[in-house]
Amino acid sequence: MRPVEADAVERERWLSAGAHITTMLLSGAPEEDVLEHIVSVAREIADADAAALVLPGLKGELVMEIVRGWGADELLGLSMPHTGLSWTALRTGKGRLVPSLKNARNLQLPPMRRYGPALYAPMGTAERPVGVLVLLRKDGEESFIGKDLERASTFADQAALALVLSEARQAQDLGKLVEERERIARDLHDLAIQQLFATGMQLETVRRRAARGLDKAGLIAILDEALDNVDNSVREIRSIVHSLRDPDAATGLVERLRRESALARTGLGFAPSLVISLDDRSLGAIDDDEAALDSLVSQALADDVLAVVREGLANAARHARASSVAVRVTVLSAAGGAVPSGEVTVEVEDDGVGLGAPSGRKSGTWNVAARARQHGGTSSIEDAPSGRGTLLTWCAPLKDPV
Repeated sequence: MRPVEADAVERERWLSAGAHITTMLLSGAPEEDVLEHIVSVAREIADADAAALVLPGLKGELVMEIVRGWGADELLGLSMPHTGLSWTALRTGKGRLVPSLKNARNLQLPPMRRYGPALYAPMGTAERPVGVLVLLRKDGEESFIGKDLERASTFADQAALALVLSEARQAQDLGKLVEERERIARDLHDLAIQQLFATGMQLETVRRRAARGLDKAGLIAILDEALDNVDNSVREIRSIVHSLRDPDAATGLVERLRRESALARTGLGFAPSLVISLDDRSLGAIDDDEAALDSLVSQALADDVLAVVREGLANAARHARASSVAVRVTVLSAAGGAVPSGEVTVEVEDDGVGLGAPSGRKSGTWNVAARARQHGGTSSIEDAPSGRGTLLTWCAPLKDPV
């Protein structure tokens, strides 16, 4: 293929890749899957040895959250120095070429010195930054040129625009939620408030009749009717307020865990095993202990337990390359005697590649740790006891510390 033809083919590949990113997001693909695709396709088209997405992380840091290619395990999770090229690209909205990171002065991240040519392409603009796409080649390889930066930057801008459009779509969904809340407000006015107003009128009648000294039996009958109306109003308000909450709020933790396990089958390619225990008793398909378990685990703690299980299953699906995954949720009540305050423990164990292999985005792991800290609990991720795969362990007391 002649150089001109090759150049045209490469340009078309970049444009097609950008269009595909938009299609993925607008068709409802998970954002993390899209981000991983951005990194993989950019590395392939640019003929880079490694590619990374630097994204905003905890405490305002910029972190290499997704890395693919040579040396990925050493780059994953690195925080970018505020005086470095990633921050400069993000703040200015302008890309940058580096002939050799190995020979660069003032480079503060030793793992980056393993590389030679580098390309930094900001995603978004200085006014609305999204992240930075970083492409790397081994020391001694051909340097990136201005044409590479131009095309990678265009691709990064397309990807950023797609992410912004995805956010707009979420905002549209939020608008629908606002409309639903307005409907509920109308229901409150038309049903509960009007009924309470009528009750007030009845009580006013009682006051006037009592002032005129009317019979006691008639007053009691009016009061009984007013009290019935108050009870009806309370039930109506409770029903309306309940509809504002998460639909899952009315569903027990056990049922939510079973549903999450069933949904994970698609990503894993097989059904994970799920064992839920209360004081060393495993809960069957239908068990009276489910209500007892729900009474022990608060709504906030149940939400975090579900989120940890979801994150563990998602990580196994994306990174573990496992053939089996086991989820164990154990609740020990204070009455059980093993733990004075009671606790809930989540374990997600797979038989995949383990921690030694380059994995994906670490923000999920940080989120798991943050959820544990909120409840005064702990979390860890380590090699599975079997010697193969990974074990995620998350533990929190049933009652948050005062």
